[in-house]
Amino acid sequence: MDGLQDQEMPSGDDEEEKDSDGEGSSESSSSSSEEDPLSDDEGESQALLVNLEASLAQNPYNFQEHVAYIQVLRKASMLDRLREARERMSSIFPLTSEMWQMWANDEAHLISSQEDVAAVRQLFERGLQEYLSVPLWLDYLEFNLNNDQDIIQCNETGVTKMRNLYEQALTASSLHFMEGTKVWAAYRQYEMSLLSDKQDNLEEARTKQINSIRNVYRRQLSVPSWDVPVTLKDYIIWESQQGVQIGDESDDLAALPANIAFAYRKAVQMCSSREPFEEKVSKEKPKDADLLQNFLSYIALEEETGDPARVQVLYERAIAEFPITHDLWLKYTIYLEQNLKGSTIIPSVYGRATRNCPWNQALWSRYLLALERSNASEIEMAKVFEQSLHSGFAFSTAEEYLDHFLTRVDGLRRRMCGGQLDKSLYLGTLRETFTQAVEILSTFFPTFVDRSLRLHSYWARLEHSLANDIAAARGVWENLIKSSGWMLEVWKGFISMEVSLGNLAEARTLYRRCYTRKFEGKGSEVLCESWLHFEREYGSLEDYDRALLKVTPRLAEVKKLQQQQDAKLVAATSCEVKGADDKFGKSASTLGSGQKKRHLQDTDTFKENKSRKRHKVTTANNAEETKESAQTDTKEGKVETADADGGPDTQTKLDSKERQWYNDQCTVFVSRLAPEVNEEDLHGLFKHCNNLREIRLMKDRKTGASRRFAYVDFENEEGLTAALKLDNQKLKGSKIKVLRSDPAWGGKKGASRQQGLHASGNDERNDRSMEKDIGEGPTEKRQSNFGGGRGRGGRSSGALVSHRRGGHVQLTGKNTFAAPRSIARPLGFSQKGQVEGMKPDEPKSNEDFRKMLSKE
Repeated sequence: MDGLQDQEMPSGDDEEEKDSDGEGSSESSSSSSEEDPLSDDEGESQALLVNLEASLAQNPYNFQEHVAYIQVLRKASMLDRLREARERMSSIFPLTSEMWQMWANDEAHLISSQEDVAAVRQLFERGLQEYLSVPLWLDYLEFNLNNDQDIIQCNETGVTKMRNLYEQALTASSLHFMEGTKVWAAYRQYEMSLLSDKQDNLEEARTKQINSIRNVYRRQLSVPSWDVPVTLKDYIIWESQQGVQIGDESDDLAALPANIAFAYRKAVQMCSSREPFEEKVSKEKPKDADLLQNFLSYIALEEETGDPARVQVLYERAIAEFPITHDLWLKYTIYLEQNLKGSTIIPSVYGRATRNCPWNQALWSRYLLALERSNASEIEMAKVFEQSLHSGFAFSTAEEYLDHFLTRVDGLRRRMCGGQLDKSLYLGTLRETFTQAVEILSTFFPTFVDRSLRLHSYWARLEHSLANDIAAARGVWENLIKSSGWMLEVWKGFISMEVSLGNLAEARTLYRRCYTRKFEGKGSEVLCESWLHFEREYGSLEDYDRALLKVTPRLAEVKKLQQQQDAKLVAATSCEVKGADDKFGKSASTLGSGQKKRHLQDTDTFKENKSRKRHKVTTANNAEETKESAQTDTKEGKVETADADGGPDTQTKLDSKERQWYNDQCTVFVSRLAPEVNEEDLHGLFKHCNNLREIRLMKDRKTGASRRFAYVDFENEEGLTAALKLDNQKLKGSKIKVLRSDPAWGGKKGASRQQGLHASGNDERNDRSMEKDIGEGPTEKRQSNFGGGRGRGGRSSGALVSHRRGGHVQLTGKNTFAAPRSIARPLGFSQKGQVEGMKPDEPKSNEDFRKMLSKE
């Protein structure tokens, strides 16, 4: 076939291109070709091919561009390049049944030798392994009928070969409710053709062939399919032609063997329960979630019958419609493992599953286990493992990589301990696997922390148990200490290994190395107490006294630090509560009855939330912004509130809605963000930090545009520490700044600690402070004219302006340049500081407020 590269691909338009005057048409075509050697269509195809080749060279995992590239090459009849393109695509993706059918039929039109026949047959067989396709099976059977010399000659070898092919087709597709009958019909047709060839032969040969046809009919009558009644009628007619009467006026199954009649009735009964499901999964239905759910319901029905063959065929039908739905592949493989234990088809199904869903770690890991159960060679398992890591589709989380590497290590350990693998030869493979795991996790997931120490503790244990190398085991722990020595679990794991091996002196040395280290939470206290317990159980009195002498001052130091931190926390809490009292402590004389009620509720809610020390808060992005407008009822003297749509019930909703507050005790400030960065981008950056609570991207209230800075809250210090390591990382082309948010920075200059408390994004005050320098974080050195206590003018009172953290900063003297005009000079006030046309101490009515608003 390689010598046919100059031949054109067959096209359905060939007949239309021929003129009735063949010879003149040929001359005209020739002269046209000489005048314009490259037509417009050919020029467009060449340009498109160049673009597609460049795109595929940059990203070879684009399925749609592979399809487009093949279509252009096929249209241009570039056979050699078309073959290469198809082979390249099939090495990356599984091709659809239609693509295999087209490929095999294209090559079948170019057959010139028996070697070509073998090559095309191989193409058909490759395609049949991908998905269940009755049309592809029919084309394959037809190809063999027309191209296999033994089959064409109808000799004994050819008949046996063809019958085996039909039996393979029936095994794969005869249980297909809608299309399986086509294979049965083709099989019967072949057997009938053999009968017609034996008309002149001996009666014995004819009788044998008639029995073969009768056997095919009767086998089909026992299989549920949409046309099983039609098959019965055809069978009755055929038997009558052979002189056998089947059925009578009272019973269509009369004279039929009892077992065949029973199987037929059962098939009809099964058809009645399956026809409603077949209507829901027909090919005319769109490929959506409803169709998938209908397939799953249909599969559940077949699973209840307990026939694995029918369930398998139905899974194959569903997969042909949803080839990249990994949950469907997982359900399919789990069913096979539970019901076909030890079957050789299970690894092949996993191989197909990973080709369709190479990004799913669970399928790859289960594939390795299936190979191990089938006693596959180490070469095959190593090949599959490397494919999983270099398939072009990375796993999404560090936990998936960790689980996958551990699955590989488990398999190596079991076979090395079981004597299937030589320890001396495969210890290098084991160490390379561990090393590769550490490199991938540290490179692609730098913030990932394996607190369970599954990888390193496993590695160290195998170094001792399999390699009998205690130095290598200690080396594993020492390397981990270099990168994660701040984790208490690392030291405890190292010490535990030494104690379990009876190396008490080495364990005592480790305690001495780490008891002065700073650990998270109460880690230092735990470690000191652990050392004392160790000496009580394993050491002498002198060892215990020495440990106590070292541990006692360390415990006292830790206790003192804890007391200082508790005192700071109490002071901060009292300041925050006082700030809340100041916030809600405005005179109630100017409030209406509804406003008084809301004021009291807000104050109580705030204090209650602080006393409970709630940790769960709603995100500022999901908080609903409520717009209020005052409406006055002058006749009744009442004040009502209305929402943006004019609804009168908004006040009730606001009274019942709980405000959320943030104290920024465990928060990072992220600045220098690119304008296009959104919450999803930030979540993708910080999702690997443990204990992520919330992300608050600050936005302009009017335009909704990002203000290019955000706050990221965590549950504890662990997540915050991991987040700080992302400082100077690039996010959408911009190098971001990640710093710890310090809500009490203003207190260093005398400002109240209450500014460390701020409300959720519903309060306008939160959006006014970072207008000038969004690049500086809260802990960076900054110059500010915001002062607490006494201002530059020496006065202790002045206008209050909201800081971006929600607290109040007093503006005195010339400091009012930093305040919004509406705060520096309140709405409705003249330069003398009073409402025009009113006495200074006179209470303002609703009409007065209208005048104030209209003047502004």
